[in-house]
Amino acid sequence: MRRELRQADMHIPLNKSTIGEEERNAAKAVIDSDALTMGARCRAFEQEFANYLGVDHAVMVNSGSSANLIALFAMADALVPTDDTLPRRILPGSEVIVPALTWSTTIWPVLQAGAKPVFVDCDPHSLQMRPDAIEAAITPDTSAIVVVHVLGGAVDVAAVEAIARRRKLWLFEDTCEALGVAWNGKSVGSFGHLASFSFYFSHHITTIEGGMVVTNNAQLADLLRAMRAHGWVRDMHAGKDIAAGYPHIDPRFLFLTTGFNVRPTEINAAIGLEQLKKLPAFNESRCETARRLDAGLAALDQAGKLTLIRHDPRVAPAPFGYTVLCGSRDVRDGLRDHLEAAGVETRPVICGNLTRQPALAHHAYRINGELSGADRVMDCGLYWGTHPFMTEDDVRYIVATVEQYFQQADRATPQRQHG
Repeated sequence: MRRELRQADMHIPLNKSTIGEEERNAAKAVIDSDALTMGARCRAFEQEFANYLGVDHAVMVNSGSSANLIALFAMADALVPTDDTLPRRILPGSEVIVPALTWSTTIWPVLQAGAKPVFVDCDPHSLQMRPDAIEAAITPDTSAIVVVHVLGGAVDVAAVEAIARRRKLWLFEDTCEALGVAWNGKSVGSFGHLASFSFYFSHHITTIEGGMVVTNNAQLADLLRAMRAHGWVRDMHAGKDIAAGYPHIDPRFLFLTTGFNVRPTEINAAIGLEQLKKLPAFNESRCETARRLDAGLAALDQAGKLTLIRHDPRVAPAPFGYTVLCGSRDVRDGLRDHLEAAGVETRPVICGNLTRQPALAHHAYRINGELSGADRVMDCGLYWGTHPFMTEDDVRYIVATVEQYFQQADRATPQRQHG
C-alpha cells in the first residue's frame, strides 16, 4: 500500500460498473433499431446462457426475484406435467424446505404460492445449507426443496439432488449469487428441476436489471414463457398447437394459465450477451481477490480474532463478496463501523436468519431444528466487495484496516494485573 495514501482518499465500494464500450454499443444498437421489447436479442441471450450452463432451456425475466417468482408458481401450477418425470405439483398448505440464511425473495414466492416454508440451518463456516438438515426436515407434507448457493459458494447440491430424487420432491436452486460456481465440475443451477439467476448491477454479470430461469424440461420452460407474460400463449413454443384447441378465441390474446408481466427488454439482453463473454475473466478476478484476502487475513484467523469462510474442496467458487465472522455482535459492529469510516463499503450477510425478520411474523412457517448457524452469521458476520476491478492496493488497504481495528481493540482491553 502506498504509505502517503490517507484513509480519506480511499473508497472501496461493493461493486463497480462492469459496463464497457461493447455493452454501450450493443445498447445503442437496440435503441437505433426501434426493436426494444422482448424479441430476438432476448432469445439469443437465452440460448447462449443455456449453452454456457449446459441446460436445455433458459427463460429470461426482468430480475432474479421474478425468476424465483415464476419458478415457484410453475411448480405449483395445475398445468405441471403429470408423468413420472416430475414430482406432484406444490399444493396450497404443503411444505417447502428453505434455508434460514437467505434473501427475502427466495421465500416470498413460497408464501405467495400458498405453501409453508420450513426453515433449516446453515453451516456458518461455509454459509451453505446442510444436506442432513434438509433430509431431517422432510415430512409427508413436503413437496419441494429450495437451496440457495450463498455469496458465490455452493451447497452440496449433488447430495440434495439425490435426496430430492429419492423422495420424489421438487428441487429448485436459487443461484442468483453463484453464477459460474461449480460443484465437483458441474455448474450449480444445472442440478435441479429449475434454477434462478440474477443479473442485477452488483452480480457476477449485469444486464442492469434482469434474471433467468433454467430447466431441462421443455413443458416447464413453455409454462414459464406463458407465466412471464400475462399467462398467454403468444411466446410459448407450443402456442400454435394450443391455440388450435380454442378456435373461437383470437390466439393473440389466448390465456392458458395465471401469470405476471416480468418480461425483460432487448436492451437488457444485448448487454447480457456482451457480459456473458466476460464472465470467466470477471470470476477469475473475484477468485484472485479472495485468495489475496485469505492470505492477508490468515494470521487473524489463526489467532481467533475472526473466522474466514471455507468452501468444500469440491466447490469451484466465484466469490460474490468476502465474508468474515467475528467473535461477537459487538466486535462485528465495531469492525463494520471501522471499515465504513475508512471508506470500505460493507453489508450484512444477506437477510441473516430470516425467521428473525419482522415480515415473517405475519405468515405461517415451521423451523426444523435449531438455527444457531444462521443466528451466528446474522449476529457476527459481514462482507465487503470482491468486484472484478479490485486492485492489489485495495486488498492491502482492506487487510491493513482490519488489522488496525483489532490492534486498537487489543490496546483498549485492560491488561490483567499479576501479583
